[in-house]
Amino acid sequence: MDCVKLFIEKALYPAMELKKGNRVRTYLAELQNTQTAEPDALHALQAERLKKLLHACADGVPAYRGLLTHEAIDEDPFVALRALPVLEKRTFRESPERYLNENYDASARIANTTGGSTGAPMQFYMDRFSVEHYEAARWRGMSWWGVTPGSRSVMLWGNPIELSQNEQKKARLKERYLKNRVVLSAYEMTPERAGEYIAFLNRYQPEYFYGYAGAIETFARLLAPRRDELHLKRLKVVVSTSETLHDAQRELISGVFGCPVANEYGARDAGILAFQCPCGKLHMVPENVLLELVDPVTHEPVRTGNSGLVVTTDLNNLAQPRLRFLLGDTATLSDEACTCGLGLPVMQSIDGREDAIFKLPDGRLIHGVFSTQLAKHYPSIEQIQLVQHDAAHAELFIVSTGAQPGEIASYARQVRDVLQGVELTVREVADIPKTGSGKTRYAIREFPL
Repeated sequence: MDCVKLFIEKALYPAMELKKGNRVRTYLAELQNTQTAEPDALHALQAERLKKLLHACADGVPAYRGLLTHEAIDEDPFVALRALPVLEKRTFRESPERYLNENYDASARIANTTGGSTGAPMQFYMDRFSVEHYEAARWRGMSWWGVTPGSRSVMLWGNPIELSQNEQKKARLKERYLKNRVVLSAYEMTPERAGEYIAFLNRYQPEYFYGYAGAIETFARLLAPRRDELHLKRLKVVVSTSETLHDAQRELISGVFGCPVANEYGARDAGILAFQCPCGKLHMVPENVLLELVDPVTHEPVRTGNSGLVVTTDLNNLAQPRLRFLLGDTATLSDEACTCGLGLPVMQSIDGREDAIFKLPDGRLIHGVFSTQLAKHYPSIEQIQLVQHDAAHAELFIVSTGAQPGEIASYARQVRDVLQGVELTVREVADIPKTGSGKTRYAIREFPL
């Protein structure tokens, strides 16, 4: 019996609901109720929530005051929304205060920062209502695989390397006993520790894995030669997030861990956008997010089946609404129904979110996301790109504004501390070229592992 799971689901969650008003399980039940609704019912629900959001923007958000009228919203909220230009991250960064809802209780705002998957971390505000809906959407997707909020898990993620050792210990205890999960660092993975990893997994017996696609792939490669020693009797699914999951990666991961691989698509500043069901389809979350695809040049809507830039409107965030927000990813929608019986719309494919795994001279493998996590602590750094040419040489390109003396050098020193043994050349530049999809890659490895 998993006592921690029992504690979380039978004691911790009810206590949080009673004492703190946590409503994640309430929203989860609502989402599970609407997931089999007919398209017309989902459209009506979306219209109702969009109308409420747009009225709030028309009254209280300076960036939208004058662009939206109550008459137009009441007539057709979808038409009113699409009359607005898409909101680029650059525009939002220039004056984020203009997107704050002046009629919203400032004390209820929750500050957050993106992970910087495009090399440019961004600060924004959410509210508890939207945060709990994000969590509910994730758990709905997990539930399709038999996973519940208390299920034991292993997260292959970035440890908070900026924390002290004592703070990291507290974080590990919190993860273990309040979330029933163990976090394995995506920064350092070595073949020499394969036996240690296998012994831990066989003893811990997780119900699911969760982590970066590239990091999970690397972890699977380390364990593949000793696959026969793994005995994961409870493992139901490996959930890949934050990056594009390629077919070859899925095949490798599934083969090593002996279970299906599910793809989750989300963003810290947009919530869960799609989750893969056991039938293989990526189902979107229309109850929480209105998702559009637009042409990269004209920003006009693209036809279903064509690739386009992902534009999101969070239907729940009234603290700092961002209407038609341009994420920077590309995707393709589908009009095919899924045999699983869910009525949720389907996303055909996801592009982008290509991270890099760096290889150090001593053979250690480090996930490139560390570079953006460190950059979040330097407000003057707008964008970075870390390029590893070979195991011994790398270049760090930095776009900054108003950097204090020694600030860039301090950031570069932290990057060097992680990339031990790699000669790092730092270049301050005015701009970092984008890829063909319009995205700036923050980490590039130019040689095979």
